[in-house]
Order: sequence, then structure tokens, then C-alpha cells
Amino acid sequence: MAINLKKISPKTPFPKKHRREILIGFCALLVLLVRFIFPANLSGEVFWMVLALFFVFPFLIVSFVIKESPRNFGLQAGNVKQGIIFSVILLLVLAAAGYFIVSKTPWRNQLLVPSGIAQNFWYFLWFELIIALPLHFFWEFFFRGFIQLGLEKKLGIFSLFLQGILQTALALKGPRPMIFLVLGSSLLSGFVVWKSRSIYYSAAAMWLVSLGLDIILIRYINFGGL
Repeated sequence: MAINLKKISPKTPFPKKHRREILIGFCALLVLLVRFIFPANLSGEVFWMVLALFFVFPFLIVSFVIKESPRNFGLQAGNVKQGIIFSVILLLVLAAAGYFIVSKTPWRNQLLVPSGIAQNFWYFLWFELIIALPLHFFWEFFFRGFIQLGLEKKLGIFSLFLQGILQTALALKGPRPMIFLVLGSSLLSGFVVWKSRSIYYSAAAMWLVSLGLDIILIRYINFGGL
């Protein structure tokens, strides 16, 4: 009677099996820790810090440590139809939410606009195009690309909620209306990225929402009403 002995392969140790996700998680927590320890208030400081922490560092990790294509982390056109449809929905929902927040005096008084943009149109235009637009792209790459898409293989849809919680944690010291707005926007942006596989659409929509909110606040500052 022949006996078949199956060769049992040893189990892969947990750290080795999940080293990609462990590395992404560690780098993400490191970035958030540095951001908490070294706060930046001026627009220029915020720009260079976010550029270094939220884009350059994770991009280098993806390209030279994990050695994957940045396309896997949202830097691609993805599903154009899904991206456009859901980013328009995101834009409309958040625009309505922003208008509602600004319409409430106690909440509106907690919101701030960068110094100078309410008095000078050219400075406003420069700020929105040179500072605000890239910042939204950097945030999208880090939270929706690096964290959400990077951890999606292991965590599935839960990576969407994880990135939303982490981004909201950065806003906990801010006004309460902004905390809810950041939580809602991060989850909706994550849904857009989940459907489109790209960060471009959510980044554009979030910038337009931010632009519209600034315009409403500036109108109130200069004319005393909406």
C-alpha cells in the first residue's frame, strides 16, 4: 500500500508576508507624527511641508523601496467616466455642505481665509492656483493614493475609511465645522478614487470646493453677506 506524503511548506512569517502593507502603514504614521510635531501656520510653510511629507516622501517610497509603479497609487487616468461622474457628485454635495456651514453665523465665524486674499484679487488668484491647487493634489496622493490604494489589497474597502479617519485626525485642532467637512470630504473623495482608480478627479473636485468656499467667505468679509 503506497503512502503519499505531502510536503508541507512552512508558513510565511507575518512581517514578511505583509511587509509591503507594514511599510506603507509605518511611513504613513511617520508622516502624520512629523506633521503633528512640527505644525506650520503660514501658507509658504504649509506648502513646502505638505510637498515634502505628503508627496515627495511617499512617492520615493513607492518608486524606490516598494518598487511599484505610481499608477498603482492613483497617478493614472483610470476610469474616466466613473471619475467625472462621481467627482461631479462630490463637488455638488460638498458645495452644498460648505454653503450651509457658511450660512450659519457661529460656524462661519470659526472659518478663516489666508491673509491677504480677501483684499487683493491677484493675490487670491496666485494663492488658489499656486498654493491651494497643488496642496489638494498632494493630500489626495498621500491619503487616497498612498494609504487607501496602497492598503486596499489587504484591507479592501476598510482602507477607504482608514484614510478618512487619519486625515480627519489632522483637523481635530481646527474649528468643529471643518472637522465634519474634512471627514465627509475625505470619505467622499475616497469613494471617487475607489470607483475611478485615480486621484486626479477627486483632487480637482476638492480644489473647486475649496475655491468656492473661499469665494463665499471673501464675499462675506468684503460685503457682509452671502
